[in-house]
Amino acid sequence: MPATARVERPSLVARVLLGIGAVGVVAGLLGTVVGLGFLTSLDRALQDSLGVTTDAVDALGGSVEVAGDTLAILERTLSTTAATTRDLGVGLRDAEAVLTATAELSEQDLAGSLEAVQGSLPALIQVASVIDTTLGALSAIPFGPDYDPTQPFDDSLRAVQVELDGVPDSLREQAGLIREGATSLGAVREGTGDIADDLEELQTTLASASGLVGSYAATAAEARAVVTDNQAALERQLAWARVLVVVLGLSFVAGQLVPLGLGWLLLRPARLERLLHGTGPEWSGSGK
Repeated sequence: MPATARVERPSLVARVLLGIGAVGVVAGLLGTVVGLGFLTSLDRALQDSLGVTTDAVDALGGSVEVAGDTLAILERTLSTTAATTRDLGVGLRDAEAVLTATAELSEQDLAGSLEAVQGSLPALIQVASVIDTTLGALSAIPFGPDYDPTQPFDDSLRAVQVELDGVPDSLREQAGLIREGATSLGAVREGTGDIADDLEELQTTLASASGLVGSYAATAAEARAVVTDNQAALERQLAWARVLVVVLGLSFVAGQLVPLGLGWLLLRPARLERLLHGTGPEWSGSGK
């Protein structure tokens, strides 16, 4: 083989190897930069998405907390209202009993007693007339009692008789009105009992809803914790990914040292000869 061909062939191979090594170094550096840029963009996008998710979860948790507080207030209010309504029903029951007893007292005891008095007044008036006449006659005697009343005794009893006339019937009529009032109070009492039952049922429903809202609040808190944990995990993974990209890029660049070194040595055959055999150059005039 001619000496010129022997020299040009390793020179061509050396340039090819140097070109491959240079391209590899540039590609490795560009790949590392592009990879880091991609990971940075991915990190920013994920952080934005997780930030929006965190805000949504926080807003949901705040809404659930407000709903839970509102339900708790309503539950306590309904409990107090139901208890007050029960107490009102007890008071109405007592008032109903008092009115019923008053009606019976007016209709039976008072009216009956006044009728008995009215029945005995005629006889009392006759007796009073006799007493009044007798005392008047005795007052005419020099040593008799001084009897000169402003109104005779029998006239006083007649006035009482006139005043009592119709009172028993009026008492019976009033007793009927009082009994109607007691009946109305009984109806109101039953209504308050129904209202108290409805309030207690509503309180039970609100208690169930409050428990459900509490579970929602716990779920929102768990979701917030999961988002936070995932955010931290993604940050760690992206950090390791950056390290991996840098390591791979540097490894790829370091791998180009082989073709670069071979190309450099092929352009300097004297040094290659010395490295391989410790002798002079195999191709004359190709290197120093």
